[in-house]
Amino acid sequence: MSEWTRVAELTDVSRRRKKLVALGEERVALFYADGDVFAFRDACVHKGKSLARGTVLHGRVVCPGHQWAFDLRTGQADDREECQPRYEVRVADGGVWLRPAALAGSAAVAPAAAAPASVPAAAANSVPASATPPSVPFPASPTAATQE
Repeated sequence: MSEWTRVAELTDVSRRRKKLVALGEERVALFYADGDVFAFRDACVHKGKSLARGTVLHGRVVCPGHQWAFDLRTGQADDREECQPRYEVRVADGGVWLRPAALAGSAAVAPAAAAPASVPAAAANSVPASATPPSVPFPASPTAATQE
């Protein structure tokens, strides 16, 4: 499955700097830093703690479990071999869009075929989904976003 799914409003992510969303049955942690949005699988590769509960600091997210730090752009753990699975992100039409497939170079993400095209209505912070994001150059400018 390579369809894009709208999972959040950009203003929500930029205001809080992080947000937990659902992509099918997968929990995804969104992070906002330096005007960009990043998406990681919400279970830390070290001990499985929720990265959405971590701290965003200097281009990294720090796991609340054992303080492992992951680069937001690459998913690479500081001073370690492990890499946090991440998702391709687009910002368009005021929304944050994800594609279920993992990016090259990151650890494997669950098969995309298992993920439905939309976020379940019962999922925390879910937003109605559409299959195709509007055509906007990437990265789109988050001019409507408010930064902390």
